[in-house]
Amino acid sequence: MGERRTTEEGDASRATDRVLFRCAAIARGSLGATGAFAAVLDAAQSPAMTLVAAGGNLAWSAFFVWCAVRRRITGGLLAVDLAEVVALCLLQGQLVSPGALPSGASWIAVLIGVRVIYGHIGVRPVAGVAGGFLVIAAYVAGQVLAGVPGAGIAQAGVYSLQNVCGLVLLALLRRVGCAADAELAEFHRSQSRARADRLRRAEEREADRRLHDTVLATLTMVGSGAITASSARLRAQARADLDVVSDLRDGDGDGAGTGLVRLDRLLRDVPARAGWPSGVRLELAACEAPAVVADAFAWAAGAALVNARRYAGVGHASLVLANEAGEIVVTVADTGRGFDPAAVPAYKYGLREAVVGRLAAIGGDAVVRSSPGRGTVVTLRWRAGG
Repeated sequence: MGERRTTEEGDASRATDRVLFRCAAIARGSLGATGAFAAVLDAAQSPAMTLVAAGGNLAWSAFFVWCAVRRRITGGLLAVDLAEVVALCLLQGQLVSPGALPSGASWIAVLIGVRVIYGHIGVRPVAGVAGGFLVIAAYVAGQVLAGVPGAGIAQAGVYSLQNVCGLVLLALLRRVGCAADAELAEFHRSQSRARADRLRRAEEREADRRLHDTVLATLTMVGSGAITASSARLRAQARADLDVVSDLRDGDGDGAGTGLVRLDRLLRDVPARAGWPSGVRLELAACEAPAVVADAFAWAAGAALVNARRYAGVGHASLVLANEAGEIVVTVADTGRGFDPAAVPAYKYGLREAVVGRLAAIGGDAVVRSSPGRGTVVTLRWRAGG
């Protein structure tokens, strides 16, 4: 049976197995080829039997290499390989010349030395060790059957040491693979946590932006006297702000849905939502955009219009939508008093988050150009796949 892992294999363990399979394939293939060549040159007692055995070993080596490279080394494959090597060991008296038998330098002896090492690949450690010692026992039995003095005991000791070393080596490699898998798993978990944290922070920032653009903006207008407590406009604005707060409470903070929406139609309602139902010149080209992108454009343009109405000191502005070679461009401009963008304090939230941050969150960008006495131009850009 093939080796059963107690835990699911990771990428590192699978990569280690692939390397080991290829190493075993190289070893078995090279020994099959060199063994066939050596058998032809060896003055064995049964030349015909030797040629048949060497040819069969070469054919099996080719099949073993194909399985190891194209598929994987399984317990069944190693069982057949073990049986073939054991048979060669028992027949070594007929397949190897008498002079090469005692020295341990025959093509079969070399095959055994490598077999006790790659025999640990693809099976449980116990099965690998048992298979190695079975090959060693067959080697000694073959030496006895061939009448070799000492029966190859010394060489069997060397093979036994190789068998144990193969067990230790494979155990270390598997442990390294498991340790690498553990590190990779922890890395992926940390990446998942980081993505979740980024998503949570993005949702929190969007919630802050919406509160800034709705509730806080309305309170500011009330405090400045721009809206009286008894006006119908305040009641309508309060209802709209309450809808935003309800969405945030229910976890539907994006409110954008999915699919494509008509951005020009969405922007047409922005001036009224910004408290500037008249005085904003609209030039809106027909344009479709993903819902989340259109939503970001609408909120950012609304925030820019709120700033213009509040600080520009003029009664008019423009809102322009263009689709330039696949790039959506929205421009909010006024000819008011202007300001120095570099002098805006860091705690000011409007342009930094409600406009620039909102476009950055969807992969777009926002540029604010202004100077004292020369008006302000806010340009919002987004390109699909950008």
